[in-house]
Amino acid sequence: MRIVFALCLLLAAIPADARRADPVENAFARVDRLIEKEDYTRARDELDELQAGLKAEDPRQVRYHERTGAVWLREGDIPQARASFAAALKAAQRLKVTGDIVGKAYAGMGLCLRGESNDRYALRFFRKALEHKLDEGTRMFVDDQIREIEGAPPLPAR
Repeated sequence: MRIVFALCLLLAAIPADARRADPVENAFARVDRLIEKEDYTRARDELDELQAGLKAEDPRQVRYHERTGAVWLREGDIPQARASFAAALKAAQRLKVTGDIVGKAYAGMGLCLRGESNDRYALRFFRKALEHKLDEGTRMFVDDQIREIEGAPPLPAR
């Protein structure tokens, strides 16, 4: 009985967030840190491990493909990045996912198309990205890309 009581006290002392820690979300956080450190090989390895644990119907498949595309894009491998962003958008459609991550996939595809000197088609993807709820930094970046393609002067530093 004392052991059960002690375990209950211990469990209560652990923050609820820690008790509900999601290993997939933790893995995505590690990937983001590796991307920030420009350790793309380890980020891809982490993503590969993460994807092995995701079910086909898990909406985080979209995030997996978007993050994979981001890594390839930062490494300059536009064909691989484009394939990953396309997979993210297909998964979003199939799984009926919306929101920030889908907007980022559209923005990523726009960047790939710009890298292929196809600004006209990239503009469609940037505009589509704005239809999704983006964080402020991504929204400003996408707005800047659209302005640049359209030949408008850049906005002053914000």
